[in-house]
Amino acid sequence: MNKSPKVVIKVAKVLAPILGSRDVIDSLKSYILKSNEKMVVLDFKDVQFISRSAAHELLLIKEELSQKNKELSFENTNDDIAEMLRVVAANRALPKSEKIQFRPEKININSLKKEVLA
Repeated sequence: MNKSPKVVIKVAKVLAPILGSRDVIDSLKSYILKSNEKMVVLDFKDVQFISRSAAHELLLIKEELSQKNKELSFENTNDDIAEMLRVVAANRALPKSEKIQFRPEKININSLKKEVLA
């Protein structure tokens, strides 16, 4: 008996059409981790919305699986879901920059007047 090289999880059926929290995704994680296949596909058909935190949690799971030589992919995402996943992934990829400090330079007002009048 040959196993399929991938497993497809229909997200809307397993969870709901609205993915609004990390907790919801956490319950999906058990389905994903139970799989023995190297490729897990999340089918987003009929999923209408994913929150930023839920998208972030999915990307964390994707990274965790990658470290175990497994792959997590997404299919049938609507434009809003695809954009949310893209934005969250981009934010994770950019390093956190240090807070910019404002350091005003002291200038003698008379020297400015001379430059303007010259």
